[in-house]
Amino acid sequence: MKQLNYLKGKNGELIAKNYLLEKDYKFVEQNYKNYLGEIDLIMSFRDILVFVEVKLKVGNRFGLPEEMINRNKISRVKRVAESYLVLNPIISQNYKKYRLDAICVVVNELNCIKRINHYKNIEF
Repeated sequence: MKQLNYLKGKNGELIAKNYLLEKDYKFVEQNYKNYLGEIDLIMSFRDILVFVEVKLKVGNRFGLPEEMINRNKISRVKRVAESYLVLNPIISQNYKKYRLDAICVVVNELNCIKRINHYKNIEF
């Protein structure tokens, strides 16, 4: 079961990354980890460094991917993003601002994309 969830997560990240690249975002890093947690994607858009949380669901039977993004999740991603900026001063100096985004993906059982929603600058 863990392996299946891992593969679904990787698939969601790939879908989100390709979606953002098509929207003229630039790839910076994927699966950044430190002692505080993990960030799925780090992208840039113009002068903004964008930290992206990706959620994928297969169908709607077990809820929506948006339901998996709550106050605690956003707070954790924000802490990891802030530590990333401190630990990577050269990268952080290249961007005037940063923000947290979420990409929610729903695919069907055949892995065909049913919808992608991009939520910019998420906060509670």
